[in-house]
Amino acid sequence: MSWLLYGAYGFTGRLLAEEAVRRGHRPILAGRDGERLRALARTLNCPHRVFPLDDPFRLEVGLRQVRAVLHAAGPFVETSAPMLDACLAVGAHYMDITGEVPVFEAAFEQDARARDEGVIVMPGVGLDVIPTDAAAALLQRALPTARRLELALHSPGRPSTGTLETVVEGVPGGLLVRRKGELQGACPGDREFRREVDFGPEAGEGPMAGRLGGPRSVIPATWGDLATAWRTTGIPDITCYLTAPRRQVQLLPLALPVLRGVLKVGPLRRLVRRRLARTGGGPDAETRAGGRTRVWGRVEDGEGQAAEMVLELPEGYRFTALAGIRALEGVLELAGGSRRRPVPAGVLTPAGALGPDWVLGLPEVEVLRKPQPFPARVKRA
Repeated sequence: MSWLLYGAYGFTGRLLAEEAVRRGHRPILAGRDGERLRALARTLNCPHRVFPLDDPFRLEVGLRQVRAVLHAAGPFVETSAPMLDACLAVGAHYMDITGEVPVFEAAFEQDARARDEGVIVMPGVGLDVIPTDAAAALLQRALPTARRLELALHSPGRPSTGTLETVVEGVPGGLLVRRKGELQGACPGDREFRREVDFGPEAGEGPMAGRLGGPRSVIPATWGDLATAWRTTGIPDITCYLTAPRRQVQLLPLALPVLRGVLKVGPLRRLVRRRLARTGGGPDAETRAGGRTRVWGRVEDGEGQAAEMVLELPEGYRFTALAGIRALEGVLELAGGSRRRPVPAGVLTPAGALGPDWVLGLPEVEVLRKPQPFPARVKRA
């Protein structure tokens, strides 16, 4: 019995495959492009299977004798549902690296079925949402009375083609926040949103010096934690942010309605995606090796108390490879079960299943600001 990596020849999929082999695994590499798949399988000395996602019979055949699936072929709003349905049908545990809120919400709707089938489902085992889910849980532990959660990500560098395609697919949905436990639309120009976040001390020497810490301009974003942090912590009000140049922060309230209108038109959206696909790639090996990422989080309880924290991680795509394979290993360990600890079947979040401290043991993860309560009116230095 083995596990399968679908979308193994994509930018992030290949990083996951290489990290898996480095850690001693021989996953079944899978996808629909046989030529690219065979070349990668030869390079990594792994078995492979070629099958599409739009043929339920071939998909289930492709998952025979597979213990778990790590799904890396996006945009997941298009690909997650058939793969998850097939995993539940054959009894294979399911993980993916999505950051798309509709995908998380659709997965949580399958919780009862997953429990019935004894299957673990864990979407978001990459940069979104492993570190932010952990930050949310650690902040709640520091301030159990928290009623408001804010999370921000600063990940300098060039996004991959797959990431950009996912963004294009998500724009028509507009900005989402969670209020009183419910997802709702919002305008990024509203006064309630932050315009700046303090990401902690600046990096010292090296390529990231001057590019990580201190106050950074941010924009509100539809980030996966709107779905996962709510399940992990129960905090009812959640807002997510991404860093952006100040000019983009100023223009977003005007530009977003226009972009939504354009990208709601299917042919135009597909044209944009085809053009993006021609650009190819993502950050090179040197950038991935030297890059760093920061995660900021803050909770407030409405009674005058707050807590903040800052985490530093490896570059985003490298972190996804490192964390994704270790999350898979954690799921397989959970799936082994025991008399004392039965298999926790159902749809799980990373911090909910593996614990909030699990992320702190991942390579090159550092806590730069520990979550300790302080008066909410005090501005943290």
